[in-house]
Amino acid sequence: MSEQFKKMQYGPLGKAVAAAMPHSEADPIGVYAATLSIWSSAVAGKVFQPSGRPTVFWSALVGRSRVGRKGFALATAIAILEPSIGGFLRTRQRKGIASGPSLVTTLFEVEQESLTSEEGRDGRVLIAEGEWASVLKRANRDATYHDQLINAWDGEAIVNTTKGKGGKREEQRIDVPLLGYHVHIQPGRWAPLVKPEFALGGAFNRIPHFLVNQSKSLPSSIKKPLDAVKESPALTRAYRWAREKVREMELSSEAATLHDAYRREFDDRMASLPEEVSCFIERGDENLLRIACLLVSAERKTVISAKAWTAAHAMIEHSMNCTEQLINEARQGSGRQMKTVEQIVRDSLHRYGGEATRTLILRSLGTRGNADSLSAAVEKMPDVVMETRQGSAKGGPKPVYVRFIDAKREGEEEHQEQRPKLAVVPTQTQRPAPRKRTASTGTKGTPAKGATTKRAPAKKAAKKEEGTLKTDLASQKEDTMASSMADLL
Repeated sequence: MSEQFKKMQYGPLGKAVAAAMPHSEADPIGVYAATLSIWSSAVAGKVFQPSGRPTVFWSALVGRSRVGRKGFALATAIAILEPSIGGFLRTRQRKGIASGPSLVTTLFEVEQESLTSEEGRDGRVLIAEGEWASVLKRANRDATYHDQLINAWDGEAIVNTTKGKGGKREEQRIDVPLLGYHVHIQPGRWAPLVKPEFALGGAFNRIPHFLVNQSKSLPSSIKKPLDAVKESPALTRAYRWAREKVREMELSSEAATLHDAYRREFDDRMASLPEEVSCFIERGDENLLRIACLLVSAERKTVISAKAWTAAHAMIEHSMNCTEQLINEARQGSGRQMKTVEQIVRDSLHRYGGEATRTLILRSLGTRGNADSLSAAVEKMPDVVMETRQGSAKGGPKPVYVRFIDAKREGEEEHQEQRPKLAVVPTQTQRPAPRKRTASTGTKGTPAKGATTKRAPAKKAAKKEEGTLKTDLASQKEDTMASSMADLL
């Protein structure tokens, strides 16, 4: 099991995935993401965030055909949950929906059919697409598809108007959409089909992406390895508990403090990124909270602990790193690649004269990292250190600075590389040396008879050199002011 998966593993859901992995060739994080998506769809309409918003968690597994084992990940997640959630998967799973009207019609019909059941209105639907690329190819021709998806994720009403008998217009309306969403796609098909105009509209930041790879090869003698996956009694009890009545989750005081600090940091990161990048991940803070709610619901609890929040944080940060890698690979064809964390730190320090506060560096990093990843990057850089200094206010927080080991020297070297060398202007105490007699000059330095020389007037040359000196002195003054502003920040 990967160390990354262990950081995000939590509660009965995490334990169930870990227990199933010896019988699966899929990526454990891919199985975890699929399990969370199915679980969120199964408890939809009953488990809500502290704000009252839905907790449905959508996911996309991105991996190469065969070696990504995306289908194996979904099959493993189904094997884990099917014994616990009864016939939900057999009756509520759909696929092949590629337009806004067909999406609304599907949810509307499922909801109408449930009105005659003993439990009453129940519009839960899980869309699980093994070939998301083919769906996107058709859906990109229908502007309403992505809009309806956005409304469903937000918990807003979705509406479709159809023609009934005699040409009469009829409205299909779902006031509270209960839509689960899990899809698979190959990396090579991601860039051509994930259109920028839909990404900027928010269609894809509601679907965390996870890059996946095969975890192992099971012996061919095992015909149906997933038959060995056992029911999780804890998840069976949790599903009954969740469906009994509405459960409104809340953050513990420790988790609330963590989430508030993360949101502030997250807002700074989004503001520092170009819109073409931030549009893919700007729902990261809410997706984090949705994951935390789902993990805790599997424990039959309504209070999100700091430990559950930390596990959800590890998962959403991993997803954003995967999305960043996809964007970077998509840019390789145009030569616009994203820099490494170390490169960004070094560029930022040069820009701020050799040192800067950790906050300024984090803003430069954007989605490339957080405080932990910055610390890890600095540890790998032999010429950079991070240090805590005494704050200006008594009892206030101590500022953390990142700097070159010799910040002053590094800053000076950088400035010297960027500016031309200063010209030396002759003064009264620095007179030019007397010209030597040559074959082409007379005894007093005058041209000999028959010789010609081309010499700029002395006043004009001195004036030109004086102008160069003024320009360079002004440049020095601007650099000094920039360094002072960096110190103040």
